[in-house]
Amino acid sequence: MKHRGIKDERIITEFQKLNSHGFAICFAGLMISLAVKVFILNWDIKLWLDTFLILMAACLYVVIRGIRAGLYQLPPKAGEVKRFKKMNLIGGLLSSVVWGSLMFSYDLLDSDPMNLSKSIVSTVAGAVVFFFGITALQWLMIKRSNKNADKMLDSEN
Repeated sequence: MKHRGIKDERIITEFQKLNSHGFAICFAGLMISLAVKVFILNWDIKLWLDTFLILMAACLYVVIRGIRAGLYQLPPKAGEVKRFKKMNLIGGLLSSVVWGSLMFSYDLLDSDPMNLSKSIVSTVAGAVVFFFGITALQWLMIKRSNKNADKMLDSEN
């Protein structure tokens, strides 16, 4: 006779925490490996592309599963939603500044002679596109996750 163990909330929570910590450790290890290969060892892209693709696939999987499960939700109060939108814009702005700084520094480190004004204009244009893209993507993820959470609640009732 097969016997199925009963899983209470404590066991489920501990199991989820264990999975979360395991993913965080793998994520940190892949990020450190990638940073060492790219910035310290200056390896060619062919030698570190596999690590990058594994890292991106794992992150994409976690985000898609979170959206489908309705885990990313807007706060219930209007004031909190306004604060959330502001934080979303600040996060998009900071990531755009970091992206623009990295792109500009790579242009400066390039061995070819370059036109500085052309580099600045292209980097600023790219940073603006990146800002709108990342901000819209974050908002779309939240909206879709809310929609999935509402759908799950409707199906339970």
